[in-house]
Amino acid sequence: MNGTWISSSPHDLRPLPERIDALLPQTQCRQCGHPGCMPYAQAIVEGEGIGKCPPGGQATVRALARLLGVAEVPVESGIAEPPVRVAHIREAECIGCTKCIQACPVDAIVGAAKLMHTVISAECTGCDLCLEPCPVDCIDMLETAPEQARDRQHKADHARQRFLRRQARLRLGEQRERQERQASSEQRAHHARLAPARERLPEQRRDEHADALKKLRIAANMAQVALSKALKQLASRPNPQLQAQVEQLRGASEKAQAELAQATQHPAATAPVARPAGVEALRRAKIHLVSCRSALKKARQEGTDETRLQALGEALAEAERQLHAAEEASGKPPPDLQRTYKRPVTAASQALKTELAFARADLSRLQRDPQSAPARLAAAQARLRLAEQRLERLEGPAGPS
Repeated sequence: MNGTWISSSPHDLRPLPERIDALLPQTQCRQCGHPGCMPYAQAIVEGEGIGKCPPGGQATVRALARLLGVAEVPVESGIAEPPVRVAHIREAECIGCTKCIQACPVDAIVGAAKLMHTVISAECTGCDLCLEPCPVDCIDMLETAPEQARDRQHKADHARQRFLRRQARLRLGEQRERQERQASSEQRAHHARLAPARERLPEQRRDEHADALKKLRIAANMAQVALSKALKQLASRPNPQLQAQVEQLRGASEKAQAELAQATQHPAATAPVARPAGVEALRRAKIHLVSCRSALKKARQEGTDETRLQALGEALAEAERQLHAAEEASGKPPPDLQRTYKRPVTAASQALKTELAFARADLSRLQRDPQSAPARLAAAQARLRLAEQRLERLEGPAGPS
């Protein structure tokens, strides 16, 4: 067992680990406790037992014992003739995660990210390594036909070559990634050496400047968010306290934006756009009008006395006059308003429109179902035509819009 060469033929002069590996089934399944068939072959040379290959069964143990000149032992799995299995992916359940592709030692699974995967049955070694990483458990191991099981040993050399090619490709990819990272690092170092000394800040000062700029951006964003929330609250629940809070938050937001612009040394790009005085007055007049309308509506809903309602109505009228004056003083062109003519909605028209919507939905559902009976489709189409005709008779031709 400790010799380097053992040959059952005068012409077979391969090293012992390679001759042992040639007798293994090349599933690379790791069930023997080693990362592949060749590592297990090397462990056998060093004295490990020959019965630790479940896929090979008793036939592999017998071949190893004959090669090494030792006594045959029972296979540790207890299954003398294990079934030959191949993986099968339930393609309808596959989510395209590529985890099984990465786990397959012989590249017997094809597919791409977010696309369905499938197993090349003729290349699968039945190693079971794709089962565990599958997050949706959509892989089954199926037994092959007896004639395929008998052909297993003849395919072992082919499986070994696929495994070795995959290992070589992975090593090449890792080497390429290391070279790209090294080249990128050298390029950054080269640019740093070429930069003038006066343009390079010390590392500590650069980090402090970046941290301060990040804090100013966060403060400016938070101030703007707080102002937006306060404006929404003011529109729904107008009161003097919220109005004062809005003005205070607006000042804080403008201050934060100014500090951020100064820190970035590009005030023209980051400073808030100042509104003309007339436009700002118009905006405030609109907010005041909304507040007065909301206060009057709330008072009516609560059944407030007539004196209070009259005062709120006068305040609303005054807010409207202030808005008109602000619109004239702002210099903005008046909005181009166009009147839209709509038919009055009656109970009858609403019922017909509801029936029309249901008829369209039923027809669409039946058209999408390939098993829909032609009679049901015809009935749904007739129902839709009838609903359209009834609605057209009720409303007549459409008016201008």
